[in-house]
Amino acid sequence: MVYAAVKDAELHLFSGPHPSGNVGVQIHHIAPVNKGETVWYCSPQDVIAIGKLFITGYRDITRFVTFAGSELKDAYMVEIPAESSLEWLLAGNVKQDNVRVISGNVLTGTNVGKQGFLGFYDTMVTVIPEGDYFDFFGWATPGFNKHSASRTFTAFLTPKRKFRLDTNYHGGERAFVLSDQYDKVFPFDILPVYLLKAILAGDVEKMEQLGIYEVAEEDFALCEYVCTSKIETQQIVRDGIDLMITEMS
Repeated sequence: MVYAAVKDAELHLFSGPHPSGNVGVQIHHIAPVNKGETVWYCSPQDVIAIGKLFITGYRDITRFVTFAGSELKDAYMVEIPAESSLEWLLAGNVKQDNVRVISGNVLTGTNVGKQGFLGFYDTMVTVIPEGDYFDFFGWATPGFNKHSASRTFTAFLTPKRKFRLDTNYHGGERAFVLSDQYDKVFPFDILPVYLLKAILAGDVEKMEQLGIYEVAEEDFALCEYVCTSKIETQQIVRDGIDLMITEMS
């Protein structure tokens, strides 16, 4: 194990599917953040960059970046500077023209386009099909090729199958109803729906009681993916965090 030789540090190991690798999830289970507390974190690549700075005096902004997604002919990893142009890195390796190029992953990344640039903190570029089509009566079809977290479609009968997912919402925003959908993909000791509704109401006291200090947008990414109501939970959380920053300043 790479980290077995680390000294003067307390080692915690996490395993399992996403979002077990999220910083917020790990902090929540190691030492939850309370009001007024500050927690710093640093990725392994940034630790290396800091070490190089102190040893050589050279500020190294290169990083290893993974290029992946169903619309790439070949997935690969390259070492490039942060904020590099993606156009030349994707040239000749995209299967079709109607794609979405995401700096980051499909859940939390940014749509930058084929002529866009790598985000400064991103270490992944994802290319998937655009979902700019109308799926007439899509909800009434068997859905052999559609992934469904709630087993709405027959594709759940083949759980190990790999899907070619696109960006189509398959419907618009609906009433924000209480269900257990979020709880199944949200590994926090927090009530996600109540927290989101407290943010929407602008109730600062309730937001504090429900754990606003412990979460970031990315922690709600899977909630947004499985949401039947198509609620943009990540944006709501971002607005809530911004409100707390304003209230505390």
